[in-house]
Amino acid sequence: MTFDSFRTTHLLARPATPADEGSVLAVYAGNEPLLRLLDRESEAREMTSKFLHGENLPPSGRPELLHNLTLCIPSTPGVAGLLSLYIGYPQVRTLYIGELFLHPSVQGRGLGREVCLRLEELCRKASLRRIRVGVALRNWNALRFWIKLGFLDVTGMSGDRVFAPDAYAFLELQRKL
Repeated sequence: MTFDSFRTTHLLARPATPADEGSVLAVYAGNEPLLRLLDRESEAREMTSKFLHGENLPPSGRPELLHNLTLCIPSTPGVAGLLSLYIGYPQVRTLYIGELFLHPSVQGRGLGREVCLRLEELCRKASLRRIRVGVALRNWNALRFWIKLGFLDVTGMSGDRVFAPDAYAFLELQRKL
C-alpha cells in the first residue's frame, strides 16, 4: 500500500510535479497571513520550492518515504490544496502529516476532514498504527480541527523558550488507529 495517490468523494490526491508550481504557489500565497503568524519560514515561493523538490523532510528523513501531493477537485482546474505525508516518522508504523493546506476558496467545505478520514482508511490497510501531526499553538482553528478528528494525544511540544509576540510554539498530536 502506498500513499502516492488516492481519491476521496470530492478530491483526487496525486504527486506534485513542477508543472503545478503556479497552483501550489497560489495555495501557499492564499494562506500567507496564517503562515506568517505560525512560523518563521513563511515565504510562499520558498515553501513552494521545498514542496515541489521534496525538501520538506523530517529530521533524518529519507526522500522515498515522503509523499508531497496536490489535492485537486476533478471538475475544477488548478490545485485546491496540498498534502505532505511521511511514512515512518518518528516511529515505524506511523504516518506523519507534515502539511495540509487548502486554498481559501475551498476552505470550510469539509474537504480537509474528508482527506483525513480517507488517510485513516489507507493507514489501516497499510497496517499503520498511528497518525501524527504538528500544529502551531497560534493556529487555534487547526487545533480545533485536529481535536475534532480525534487527535487527542499530545506526543511532543517545541518552541521558543522566551514568551514574546513573535515567539513560536508547536504541539505534536497523535491519533491511534
